[in-house]
Amino acid sequence: MPMKLQYLSIRYLAEPARLILYYANEAFEDERLTQETWEPQIAQSMAIYHYLARRFGLAGKGEIEVAKVEAVGEYFREMMNKILPYLLFLVGKNTEGTKEGNYAKFFEPTVKQYLPVLVKLLKQSKSEFFADSGLTWVDFLVAEYFDSINGHARELLKNYPELLEHSKKVHSLPQLQKYLSTRPATPW
Repeated sequence: MPMKLQYLSIRYLAEPARLILYYANEAFEDERLTQETWEPQIAQSMAIYHYLARRFGLAGKGEIEVAKVEAVGEYFREMMNKILPYLLFLVGKNTEGTKEGNYAKFFEPTVKQYLPVLVKLLKQSKSEFFADSGLTWVDFLVAEYFDSINGHARELLKNYPELLEHSKKVHSLPQLQKYLSTRPATPW
């Protein structure tokens, strides 16, 4: 019986899991829910990423590398949590302030603080991905969100060409092409 991935009909936190499943060529049911039909079963996206990474050999090689990969994931999640008010404003779930105000308060300073560190970590790797051994779950996470936020802040994010190139590499993986060519358009 194939796995079932249930999430709202947006990319957001479910998309890295989708990308891993497509990369692993794993059959799964991609159930996209509406607000009315949403009944969370496993609510923690990071736990899902870790499970899929262990199952498909995308966690890293050895305990130290696995811990380093998880540290990148936690660092990235910390950044995403700080820009969340801006992202929620973009999709109509936060009505406080203005788009420009939320961008200036939450998005821009956070991106300028966190993305240089991600660039440094990527450059330190012996591979073209975050882990020395190659592709891991955290590459799907960072690439997907960089791709998504790039659609909302292209001018600011052009200052991070290494992350743009990384996102392109991940999204160019042959195992993802069929899915990406048919992926539903979503606001995020």
